[in-house]
Amino acid sequence: MEFTVQQYEEKKEYLEGMFSLGGLSECGKTSAGLYLQSIGIKRMKIIQIEQEMMEERGYNISDGMKDEHFIELYAKNTEEVFKEFLFRLISKLQENEEKYASIESLYRAELGVFLKRELGAKMLNIYIEAPIEVRAKREMEKVNTKLQMEGKEGISFEEMLKKVKEKDLFKLKHGADHVKEIADIIINNNEYIDKYEFDKIVNGIAHIIYK
Repeated sequence: MEFTVQQYEEKKEYLEGMFSLGGLSECGKTSAGLYLQSIGIKRMKIIQIEQEMMEERGYNISDGMKDEHFIELYAKNTEEVFKEFLFRLISKLQENEEKYASIESLYRAELGVFLKRELGAKMLNIYIEAPIEVRAKREMEKVNTKLQMEGKEGISFEEMLKKVKEKDLFKLKHGADHVKEIADIIINNNEYIDKYEFDKIVNGIAHIIYK
C-alpha cells in the first residue's frame, strides 16, 4: 500500500482517540474491548490488519499465520510497516465514520511505543494483569457455564490452568509481557475485582480521551 506523507498526516488528524489492550491469556482484554465498544469505541483486532497486510504481500497463510510470516512482515523497514498498519486502521474507521478505536491484542511493545509517539495524547497503551490462578478460574467458570448449557461435562481447574499456562508460553515467546513496560496505564484485574468494578475502571480510563 502506498500513500503520501500528507495522506498519512491527514489520517492521524482524523483520529480522535485510540486504546491498545495488552496482557497475558484471559486477563480481561476481551472484556475491556467489549465494554469500550458498548460506549461507542470501535473494537478492532491487531492480527486482522496484520493478516490483511500479509495477504496483500502474497504470503501463503492458507494454513494460518505462523511465526515466519510475522518475522518476514516486520523484518525490514519496521517503521514503514507500523505506519502502514496505522494508515489501514484509520482508513477502516473512516469507512464507518468512527473516530475512536480499541485494538486487541498488543503483543509487540515496539508498536505501542510507535503509536504513542505518532498520536501523543490521543493514544493510551493499557496493560491488564491478574494472577494466573485468577485468570484460569474466571475462564473455567465461563467455559463451564457454556458447557452446562450444552449438556456437556465441565472442565476442571487443573485442566484450565494447564491450558492458560500453554497460552501464556506462546504470548511470552512473542514478548507480550514487555508491553507492561511501555504501558501508560496498568489495570490490576485481581480476584477482588468483579465485572462491575472492572467496567468502572475501564470507563474511567476511556474518558481520559473519549468525548
